[in-house]
Amino acid sequence: MTVTHPARRRWPKVVIAAVTAYITAVPALAVSAGAGTASAATSGFGVNATGTVQFWNRAATCQANLCKVLVDEFNATHKGLKVVLSLTTPNEAVAKLSTAIRAGAVPDVVGLNDINVPVFSREGALMDLTPYVNALPYKRYLSPGHLALAEYNGRYYGVPYLADLSVLWYNKKLFAQAGLNPNQPPTSFASILADAKKIQALGHGVYGFSFAGDCQGCLGFVMQPDLWAVGDNLIEGPIGHQKVNIVGNGPLRQLLQLYRDIWADKLAPANDQTDNGSTWGADFEAGKIGILPGAYGFLPGIQKAGMLADTGIAPLPGPNGGYSTFDGGDDFIIPKGAKNPSGAWEFITWVLQKAQQLIYPSHGYTPVRTDILTPSYYKANPYNAVALKALARGSAPVTTIYNAAFNAPGSPWYQMFSQAVYKGDITGALQTGQSGFEAVARQAGDLAS
Repeated sequence: MTVTHPARRRWPKVVIAAVTAYITAVPALAVSAGAGTASAATSGFGVNATGTVQFWNRAATCQANLCKVLVDEFNATHKGLKVVLSLTTPNEAVAKLSTAIRAGAVPDVVGLNDINVPVFSREGALMDLTPYVNALPYKRYLSPGHLALAEYNGRYYGVPYLADLSVLWYNKKLFAQAGLNPNQPPTSFASILADAKKIQALGHGVYGFSFAGDCQGCLGFVMQPDLWAVGDNLIEGPIGHQKVNIVGNGPLRQLLQLYRDIWADKLAPANDQTDNGSTWGADFEAGKIGILPGAYGFLPGIQKAGMLADTGIAPLPGPNGGYSTFDGGDDFIIPKGAKNPSGAWEFITWVLQKAQQLIYPSHGYTPVRTDILTPSYYKANPYNAVALKALARGSAPVTTIYNAAFNAPGSPWYQMFSQAVYKGDITGALQTGQSGFEAVARQAGDLAS
């Protein structure tokens, strides 16, 4: 049974001013290398631990009670070890953790938004989990994007926890009415545009495509996988020595041209330009949209609207094929100075076991292990199986500037998108993006010389 949690499927504008203020304070932290470091561990680390584990989970990723279900089951089966759950409110998770680090009163384990892990790894605030991560027999099946964000300078400071992925939704009924194969979703930019035009021709308030055009985070979430499908990244290189790959980026130009064509040809509703994410997906649920790049988390809303039978799901395609997804969601991290790191690791590895991973879809999330993708899993979770398959080719930008470059109001990513899509100046937009990303990276000390 899928648990409906409509609140998670709407994406408001990202508010990061307070978060940024706390992040900039992290370098001043005096972080002890005592308890909570790998060197202090024994061979029995994470096995038969006792005591209490303080676990902080983002409220945003527990709206369907996944974290509560996991904690309750763990506590029921581990009599000598108790996990105490605390939820961090939206937009305050990073700030609260930073405050706890400065105060020397950290939790034992945190479910942290994966894009924020590099910030804390770089500042030496997290326990080095490298030997334990490398020892996991299923390591090669873990979400590559989540795992990459947990790695810094060849060491692991986290491990995947849960996946919140981007996918391509499409209306099978409208496809059939437009003379398209309802079982053949678009697999390239050309087919997205062609299919959208045919659906648009149906009229009666139907549109071929839709996007949240004033939601920086939403656009980055669904557009970057189109580039990753062909191995293209806007930010390249290791943290501290990164380069910006925008001017001269062929796949990016194609992507911006696709969205420009959709907008110029009026294949998307006019109010998409002002959609800040608060109503993202509502028009698709009303049966008026043919193609919608969006979150897998839209599924409960689609189901509640009675649209599931008419809805198809597919990976986000590259310019001429291939596919990928944004490996969004959370990583587990253990802050340095945690009082019970062994208990924390025991809880983490228990969550990553197949039995626990299999309950994720019923709570609106995708597992982080692709080795559970079996024929029986496909049969029981046909929609989630598509997202989980894409996870193996998923990615996420490994950088400390993600929020500033993509999510912040007026971010260089959004300036580039707006100039290209709404004004039609793609060449100028690429130059705007290049200079804007470089300015943010330079300010953060991440731009390669």
